[in-house]
Amino acid sequence: MERALICLEKLGIGGVETFVITQIEEFCKRGIKCYVMCKGGLLSERIKNKKGIKLIEFDFELKNEIDFTKVKEVEKIIKKYKIDFIYVHQFPCILYILPCAFKYQIPYVAYLHNIVPGTLNWFMDYFSIYKSLFPIYFANASKIIAITEKVKEEHKKIFNIDESKYITIKNSLDFSKFPDIKIPKIPKKYKKLLLFGRISEQKRNSIYTAVDFYHWCKENYNEKMQLTVVGDGEIFDEIKELYKDDDIYFKGAVSDMEPEIKKADILLGVDRCMLEAVASKKPSIICGYNRNTVLITPKILKDAIEENFGGYSLGDDKEELFRYNTKQIEEIIEKNYQYVKKELSITNSVFLDITPFPNIFDMNYYFNDLSNLTKEVDKLTELNQLIKDENIYITDELRKIVNSRRWKLVNRPLGAFKIVRGERSNKWILKKYQDKR
Repeated sequence: MERALICLEKLGIGGVETFVITQIEEFCKRGIKCYVMCKGGLLSERIKNKKGIKLIEFDFELKNEIDFTKVKEVEKIIKKYKIDFIYVHQFPCILYILPCAFKYQIPYVAYLHNIVPGTLNWFMDYFSIYKSLFPIYFANASKIIAITEKVKEEHKKIFNIDESKYITIKNSLDFSKFPDIKIPKIPKKYKKLLLFGRISEQKRNSIYTAVDFYHWCKENYNEKMQLTVVGDGEIFDEIKELYKDDDIYFKGAVSDMEPEIKKADILLGVDRCMLEAVASKKPSIICGYNRNTVLITPKILKDAIEENFGGYSLGDDKEELFRYNTKQIEEIIEKNYQYVKKELSITNSVFLDITPFPNIFDMNYYFNDLSNLTKEVDKLTELNQLIKDENIYITDELRKIVNSRRWKLVNRPLGAFKIVRGERSNKWILKKYQDKR
């Protein structure tokens, strides 16, 4: 029996997490033993104590350094359970997995779930260690799996990796959990809206769009319209406070979405949540990252899937749903469902053709990177010295004031330095402010 180590940050409520659960369950059906390393969360209950799955509590903390104490913990897991290959679903895991992969020559698959453009650059800008680790990590992956073509193309542009390294596997579902049932009765007048998904900074625009749609519906369609928000995240409290007077029910995270979906008339959201919405045979509306509102219909479904239901290139039409009669809506829902069932089943979306660890280490890149890092350190050292000099000057000025018994507060300091680039060089210099009083 093959043994897979599955790594992600946390089993909370979100698109990545629900996909990982679906993937793990499919692995188990294929006789693969799954060891899941992450922080616990609501979705942990779905795999706890299941045959073929072992949940290992671990905090893949996002840092600007490699914590080798925690790397040793990962090493112990790899040796204890004789791991054959690793699936890495989120970038913070790289800090702990990459050293182990090199040490034990274990192949790994690198997932790209970063549907929001600029995510990779954000990591490199705010955590500079990724400037060094990303190229090594992706070069040594058995395969790089992107969830859309757009994600793949962005990645290729940044890292200039050969096309053969990539495969695109779209978000997918276990349709045994979304059976081909009769379409739930369409109400004569829609009343209950449900927005579900992670309440995170990344989804802020989508959340605003959903609330705007709710307000529009109350004003233009049904004054008794209700909005329920299901999900949690780092901006949950902020969003709840922001809309505390808007008669919106914030339920928080739940481990089982099915009862919530059944109660709703219309489903709102982005990303994987909208795939689940379509598979639930309900009217589904993308509340896009570009603040657009898009009813999912067979006409735009393929384009919506290509963008992982983010709505980036789609239109904006709040009224579309309300222009269809019941029979037309039922036809839309049924065609949507049949298409995603055919194209996005997890049984057709599992990659297991894992090649041996290549152990590629580009020494030229390493030394260039080391040289650039040294230059950055030199600049910071120079800047640090200038700050020390400024502090010494300020201390001397304060001492003069105290010694001259000038206790009266002044509006401006007697003198201070500012740190600027030299006019004829690229070095940092101290320039004294002129006291013009």
